[in-house]
Amino acid sequence: MEQDAPRRVPARADGWRPDDPILNGLIHKCIEQAYRRNAESGSMTAFFGGGLVLMILGVILAAGTGNPMLAIAVVVVLAAAGLLYAGLNAPEPKVDPIRILDVLGGPGNLPAGYLVYPAAWRAGMPEFLVKVSNRQLTVAARLCREHPGSVADVIRLVMTAEAHAHEHAYGRTVTDSDVYRFAHRATVEWARVAPVSMNPA
Repeated sequence: MEQDAPRRVPARADGWRPDDPILNGLIHKCIEQAYRRNAESGSMTAFFGGGLVLMILGVILAAGTGNPMLAIAVVVVLAAAGLLYAGLNAPEPKVDPIRILDVLGGPGNLPAGYLVYPAAWRAGMPEFLVKVSNRQLTVAARLCREHPGSVADVIRLVMTAEAHAHEHAYGRTVTDSDVYRFAHRATVEWARVAPVSMNPA
């Protein structure tokens, strides 16, 4: 189910958030680099394009007026005015959020606990979860601390648990608790057999 309204970071009842300083630092660094790289590439394109136009204008003015000093003065004034205008009216750099964490395998590859980490939500998590229902997200947030896999794994598990709950509803309405019960059972078993938890405590 696609979501129209922007989502907020899901909150857990216990307020827990992952506390791995290395991974947290990497996420923040990826966000910073994505915006810086985007701003620099946009600025350099505009700078070289404007410089080329001003150089051609200078040559035309120098040839047309026969006065190279006048042409240089006009070009310098126009360049200063153009830089000032560009600096004041530069649009916010556009970054494709889903690509910010490509170096880490994308937001779905983060450990499950990062489903409730605010920086991950600035780095493509809402775009990754666009087809996840609010119920699935709520249940996944409840499970994410104990789940030993990735964000993508916990989401897949909750989707499977929801389908299982519907199959065994026998005509009654499926609740979040029904979905959680099925998913929690699988998470406990998975955590028991997983060699090493991927989730920071």
